[in-house]
Amino acid sequence: MPVAVEPAGRRNAIREYRMPAKVFHWLTVGLVFFMVATGVTATQLGEGWFADVLFELHRMTGAVTLVVVLARLIYRLAQSMPPPLNRSWSRPVLHWTLYGIVVLVPLLGWAGASDYGHTEIPFGYVLPPIFPQDTGFGELLLRLHAYIAFTLLALVVLHIGAAMHDYMTSEPPAAPGE
Repeated sequence: MPVAVEPAGRRNAIREYRMPAKVFHWLTVGLVFFMVATGVTATQLGEGWFADVLFELHRMTGAVTLVVVLARLIYRLAQSMPPPLNRSWSRPVLHWTLYGIVVLVPLLGWAGASDYGHTEIPFGYVLPPIFPQDTGFGELLLRLHAYIAFTLLALVVLHIGAAMHDYMTSEPPAAPGE
C-alpha cells in the first residue's frame, strides 16, 4: 500500500487553543481520572463505609464531569477551532468519539444508580433519578458503564499518542525576532 510522504522540511505546527479550551480540557482530564480511580477502588472494596464514600464521590464527579463536558461542547461549537494539523479524518473522529463516550459513561452510571436507588452524593445532595427504580436493569447498566469507561481509557491512550505524534513532528517554535 503506498504511503504518502511529506516533502522534506514540511512538518506540522502545534495548534494553539484558547485558554478556556485548555481549562476545559485539563479539568475534564482530572475529573475522568478521579472518576476512574474512585470507581475502580470502590468496586474492588465492595462494601463498607469507605467504599460508600468513594461511590458517592464517584457519582458526584460523574455529575460534575457531565456538566463540564456539556459546557465544553457548547463552547467548542460556539467558537472557531484552530485549523487542523493535517487532512486526516481520524483526529476529528477520535475527538467526537471521546466527547460522546465522556457523556455516555456518566449517563449510564447515573441510570444504573437510579435503578438501585443510590443517587446520593456528598454534602447531603441527591441526584434526581433518570431511570425508574427496581426495573432489574441496574446491573446491566452499570456493567455497560464500566466496559465503556475502560473503552474511554483506551481512546484516551490513542488521544495521548496522537498528541505526542503531533508534538514530536511539529515545527520548532520560531526564535524571537524571526
